[in-house]
Amino acid sequence: MTSRTPADAAAQHARIRPSDRREIVLRTASDVFGTRGYAATRLTDIAEEVGISAPALYRHFSNKYDLFAAAVDRLSEGVDAAVSGVAHRDDPREELRAVLAAFADTVMEHRRSGNLYRWERRVLHDADRTRTRDVRVALHRRLRLLIEAARPNLPRPVTDLLAVATLSVAASPATHRIAMGRRAATELVSTAAVTLLDVDFPDSPPTADRRPSGLAPAGRRESILAAAVTLFAQRGFHEVTVEDIGAAVGLPASGVYRHFGSKVAILAAALWRTADRATDAVAVGLSQAQTPREALVSLTARYSELCVDDPDIMAIYLSGTGALDDGDLHALRRQQRTTVDEWATWVVRARPECSNAAARYLVHASLNLASDLVTGRPGVDAPTVAAASAAVLLGDGAHGR
Repeated sequence: MTSRTPADAAAQHARIRPSDRREIVLRTASDVFGTRGYAATRLTDIAEEVGISAPALYRHFSNKYDLFAAAVDRLSEGVDAAVSGVAHRDDPREELRAVLAAFADTVMEHRRSGNLYRWERRVLHDADRTRTRDVRVALHRRLRLLIEAARPNLPRPVTDLLAVATLSVAASPATHRIAMGRRAATELVSTAAVTLLDVDFPDSPPTADRRPSGLAPAGRRESILAAAVTLFAQRGFHEVTVEDIGAAVGLPASGVYRHFGSKVAILAAALWRTADRATDAVAVGLSQAQTPREALVSLTARYSELCVDDPDIMAIYLSGTGALDDGDLHALRRQQRTTVDEWATWVVRARPECSNAAARYLVHASLNLASDLVTGRPGVDAPTVAAASAAVLLGDGAHGR
């Protein structure tokens, strides 16, 4: 019997290479990009997860950008196909629920890669961005038209806000990993999203009543932190240098390093401060409530104020955590879980029919909605955000103004 040489084994492996290797690479890349973000992902990371060499990966995609653009296209095409397959209904509310359920089901199918849209606008080239934007605009327009048909007296600013809010709730499973069956999760978030139709919003979301900008911090450390948050939100963490941060406060890079050991340390300090404020807001919110329902209204009010007061840090939290080292990232996630669990306890007390997993799903949907409404939308005020967030948790819009 002739023994097999290593060359023979390699040749056989090449012969049995899966015919769908490109799709495997693309699916894996979508998950890795969705979890870590574009800048923090290396092609070798993707190749290792697929179980191939980097040169083998280059047979399918010429560089990281091409792979990322293909991953975003794949997600956009999946959303477009799912939503386009929803037939017209005579009842706009039922059609809205069906469209959101189709979108949420696609999110559940691509759960790890669902966050790709957080990076696509900054990373994609114009032509690639246009393709994904067309899908997003078409979906937003369909949602808005259905909302207008269901509530014909609402002005355009409110229907636009509701379209963003409903989509944010339906997309929220991509922001966490709580276990729940795909069908049950799809039904839960699509029902919560449609609940937003019943919120009594003002005729037009007023300009947020922000505090005057006042004086800038005198301390160097605080000045550096404030400037860095603004720059990270505007350009993205990986596009900002320590020199850029120093220039914003009149310091050389060495002056920044006297207060922070690295750019990542600045990011961690900003995110920890936000996490601590969110934790403090829980105690404040609960101190102003007497019943579980009041607790949820109060909690959403306090959290919405945090979001409206500092939308830049919310934008960074949504897309910048992948730059943190593992220690800070895991610690921040533990603190977030503690906050989510506290909120979920009050959801279950207000709605005993909710399981703990369902309550945590709704909390993440509420938090995601609040962040999405203030990011890039400076005209939305805290009471409007709070009314929408509380509706998701309570399952009705009766608390709205």
